[in-house]
Amino acid sequence: MCDEYAVDAAAHYRQLLQLGKAEFLASAAPAALVRYRTELPDPGASGGSTVTIESDYDEDAIEETLPYGKDLPEEIDLELYPLAKKPGASFPDRITIGRTANNDLAINDTSISRLHAYIRRDRDGWVVADAGSKNGSWLLGAALEARKERPLQSRAILRLGDVDLTFYSAADLFGALGGA
Repeated sequence: MCDEYAVDAAAHYRQLLQLGKAEFLASAAPAALVRYRTELPDPGASGGSTVTIESDYDEDAIEETLPYGKDLPEEIDLELYPLAKKPGASFPDRITIGRTANNDLAINDTSISRLHAYIRRDRDGWVVADAGSKNGSWLLGAALEARKERPLQSRAILRLGDVDLTFYSAADLFGALGGA
């Protein structure tokens, strides 16, 4: 089943595009994770395939999820997860990602651990770490060690279990969603 919060966030961000870049950046979270899928998953399945394209990133070829609004087939579904803390959530210095609702970002997929990974902002930018998950995490195709933080650049692919997500800064997300 598709995460209703992520679908609602995607619709909200599409509406923010209509207000222009300045208003989008003022209203959006500072960054987000985006998942593109070609089909809705069957209930009980780990769900849908992520659509990818080849791109150059820091002189190395990586996979990047397709930018929404750029000649995409109609069957592509967008899930958007704004990076924001839930009020009263644990770990005030990091945004937790996992399968259960007590995480800041809950991703309903059986390959995601209850507490799978976390992202936080430090003085140099964003960092990501696996939280000791069962099915592992990868950044740009390289496995993440449990609780060892790695720098996270905008447009980088983060794989959590079987789920591919693209990390976007708010400015890059505006363009990826089709903003001009």
